[in-house]
Amino acid sequence: MIKLQKRWLAALRSGKYKQGRLRLRSGDNFCCLGVLCDVYDPKEWGEYGTYDYAHNMPPLDVLIKCCLTPSFAHALAEANDKGKSFSEIADMIEERFT
Repeated sequence: MIKLQKRWLAALRSGKYKQGRLRLRSGDNFCCLGVLCDVYDPKEWGEYGTYDYAHNMPPLDVLIKCCLTPSFAHALAEANDKGKSFSEIADMIEERFT
């Protein structure tokens, strides 16, 4: 497991993030992939940043840096949107990469 994945898992389990649905971020609510973006580079949110609040997928370079295939990223987003907790999603990620 790479360092970014470990930081992402820790963030998902930290209790720091409020879970949201259907987009990377909505105010203070994040989907599991929005947490990944925030861990990767929190300065990229906003008008001039790389991350678009309305999107439901991170930029491709973030997926690549975390070794996520688009299909697995979609599966994580779907699990998030269907109500799986961040802890359950972290377990899914660990199962995939360990």
